[in-house]
Amino acid sequence: MADPYSLTDFIKDLSRVTDEARSDAAIVAQAQPLLAKLVRQPDCIEAKFKQRGATAYGRYMLHRAPRFNVNVVVWGPGDNAKAHNHDTWGLVGVIDNEMQETRFRRKDDGSKPGCAELEITEVRNNKAGMVSTLLPPNDDIHEMNNVTERNTVEIHVYGKDLADMPRLRFDLATKSTKIFASPKYDNC
Repeated sequence: MADPYSLTDFIKDLSRVTDEARSDAAIVAQAQPLLAKLVRQPDCIEAKFKQRGATAYGRYMLHRAPRFNVNVVVWGPGDNAKAHNHDTWGLVGVIDNEMQETRFRRKDDGSKPGCAELEITEVRNNKAGMVSTLLPPNDDIHEMNNVTERNTVEIHVYGKDLADMPRLRFDLATKSTKIFASPKYDNC
């Protein structure tokens, strides 16, 4: 029987993909099946990275590279991230449990600072083994909600490190935006 596909294998393969691919779309297309292969193995990350944070969802950096980073997010029951963008390509793979993801399309042209009108394009129930993709500028706004009664563990892969990177959070009711940045990781 072949050895299981490991985090080390994934990082090696993603390094090759990001070195060779000519576009962000090509990176996402080639990396999605690799991440799906990884997250279908519940033990692909150490148990210490499967814990929710003390006061909010847990965030753990697993690997930083010049063209990508790999981290884990652990969502407790009821944890969420309201509608937000990424300004980089991304992949989100569910290792354990499931996560509700609402995808949005921006209806305005983004020319009026602090304002945005979004429409829902899809609501997904991402289960273990599934991978969602993000590709700016037209497909990188989503909202994440753990609507279950137990922790959800995901691997997030981005072309940039989101910690302290200014991005937009969207308020659908007021059709407004606020600049925010993801906090530092729990392990670094």
